[in-house]
Amino acid sequence: MGRWQPLRGDLPAEVVRLVRELRQYVDRCETTTATVAAKTGYSRSSWLRYLNGRRLPPWSAVEGLGRLAQADAEYLRVLWESAAHAWTPGGAAGEPVPPTAPKRRAGRSEHPDTPVAAAPPTEGRWSSRGILMPGAGVWLAVAAACSLLAALLLARPWDTGTGAVRPPDGAPAGAPAWPWPLRSAVDRTGAACRSGGCRGLDPYREKCDRDGVVVHRLRAYGHVLTLQFSPGCMASWAEVETPAGTAGLRIATSGGDEQRAATGGAYTAMVGNGPDAARATVVVDGRQLGVARYDSWIDAVTGSG
Repeated sequence: MGRWQPLRGDLPAEVVRLVRELRQYVDRCETTTATVAAKTGYSRSSWLRYLNGRRLPPWSAVEGLGRLAQADAEYLRVLWESAAHAWTPGGAAGEPVPPTAPKRRAGRSEHPDTPVAAAPPTEGRWSSRGILMPGAGVWLAVAAACSLLAALLLARPWDTGTGAVRPPDGAPAGAPAWPWPLRSAVDRTGAACRSGGCRGLDPYREKCDRDGVVVHRLRAYGHVLTLQFSPGCMASWAEVETPAGTAGLRIATSGGDEQRAATGGAYTAMVGNGPDAARATVVVDGRQLGVARYDSWIDAVTGSG
């Protein structure tokens, strides 16, 4: 796919985080929105809206893409729930459609022996645009409901004095009260290091690969360059499939950290940074392949690298 469009600046951070995660899944699968649509049951136009932050995707769509990318369903559910909590729908809702009156034959009911009952009077009036305008009784009912809701909010019967708020229905099992912290995978991995403590260490010996995810991948010249990240270890590393014939495999960060693999090596040691700050590169046939979280490139090698 081409480079993703920038997201709107007014999107909540939770929505941005979900959309970026979904974009990463599409990149990881090396697929197109048309293929995603065919495999999830949601149209391509819908996926374009979801992946560009114009509409919040339903959980079933997110779950379907997560299955394609073999993502952690529990982690993804927390991302989606937090985005749903923060989402503010854009644009006005569609205009209501006047109700259709039941069809009757002139002066007769559907069954000849059954008298036609007079239709109950409809409170309110129809506007010139065909919209039913509520009458005074409806407005009184709405006002009473709002008053009751306000009283409940002031009384806060759910507040036990501890400041805790119950998570909404549909939250993952065992989720804490809002706001939900993103669950760390460190307990699942049994990793021996974390963040800066992983710098220069082998991701496989430290067991950081157990929850490793593909941040971005580039396939070219018979090789596959991958930027890997472990949520549990909070560390990144670079890998290359079919390492024979490659050189200069490395991972570098915006902060100046860098780890290199030996010539023909399949992966680098780790840097203690998340995927936003890291990029992986390798030299193949006189060209440098590179990947970052939202970008990939192929450049001619003009210097010592």
